[in-house]
Order: sequence, then structure tokens, then C-alpha cells
Amino acid sequence: MRDKIEAFDTVAGVYDGWYDHPQGKQVFEAEKKAVEQMIPRTGLGVEIGAGTGVFAESLTNIDRTILCLDPSVEMIKKAKKRKLPCLRGVGVPLPIRRDLLDFGYMVTVLEFLNDQVALFKEIKYNSKKNAELTILFINSDSTWGELYRNIGEKGDPIFKHATLFSLEQVSALFDKSGYSILDAKGTLNSDPANQEVDDRLIEPSSKSGVIIVKAI
Repeated sequence: MRDKIEAFDTVAGVYDGWYDHPQGKQVFEAEKKAVEQMIPRTGLGVEIGAGTGVFAESLTNIDRTILCLDPSVEMIKKAKKRKLPCLRGVGVPLPIRRDLLDFGYMVTVLEFLNDQVALFKEIKYNSKKNAELTILFINSDSTWGELYRNIGEKGDPIFKHATLFSLEQVSALFDKSGYSILDAKGTLNSDPANQEVDDRLIEPSSKSGVIIVKAI
């Protein structure tokens, strides 16, 4: 895990630059729209692997508070500059008292975890009864999955550490963790070579670059 944390420490200063790219802006808006639709409108939640806090900042409102949890010191420094509530940690153990959380979510973090099932169970332990867990992940069966897999194989400092998953595999992880899936949608339905991003939320398929799953 240490090498993964160090990799994110190294890129923290330029991490948000992707969202300034014309395609990156569209990707962010598509993913944010997907998460917004899936997480509760109110309550206290935690974003696991919150990074620089770009998603938490955009999803926080007067009725919804989001705690940012990340193991990277440099990433958390960036999130703190956004004046977000931040915690440093890897998730197991989760530095939050039991029965506190109304919901939890992750955005392209599943790919970098050493033990997904252990983390899912830990989130469940620290959440209220029937709290929802929402996971947005890169679809290994899509052209976006192929792109990031190739990038990782070529030694990208971040994606060389990634393991990509299919919807079937993620469903199995939820099942092992004691969660039941409530809903699943796909977005980024266009090829990554296309600068115009298809941001519709549709039934997941091999065309979906990322898939978002909500479970309870």
C-alpha cells in the first residue's frame, strides 16, 4: 500500500489539471452527475479516497456534509484548502465512530484497494442501519478500461497500481461484504478517443466507461 500512497503524493500538485482539460471537464461533470443521482440528498457521508476533494466540494450542500478520507498527506492538504472536513487514513480501520455515517461513496478508488471486501465491511460497521454505499469504478470491459489498462502496463505512475473490475466482479464483492445492490448505471458511453463525452446515465454495458453501483 505504501507505494500506492507515495504515487498519489507525487502527483497531488498536478492531479486536478485533468479536470481543466476540455475532455476532463466533461468526464468530471458526467461522473459528478452520476454520484449526485446515487447518494442521499441529506446526511453525513464519507468519501473514501477523496483525494484533493474535488468531488466532495461539488457534492456538499447545506443539508449534506461529506468527510474526506485519504491516506495521502499531499492529497489531504489540497482538500483542506477547499475547507472540507478531512481525515487521513486508509479506511481499515476507519477513523470514524460506529453508527455515525448516513452514506459512503468512492470515485475510481476501488481499483487501488488491497482488500475491497474488508473496506466494505468496515464502512458498514461505521454506518447507520441501512446506510447506502455507492461505488463508481472504471469498467474493465469498456474501451476506457482498455485505455487505462494499457496506460498502466506502460508504467503510468498511478495506473500501474490499478486493478480494473467488471460489473459482475463488483457485484460479487458487494455480496461477500453483506450488501445488496439497489441500482446500477453506466456513463462515459463514448469512446475515449472521442473528445465529446456521452454523459447519459444508462443501463450498464460494455459501452459504459464507468459504472456506478448503489448498495445497501
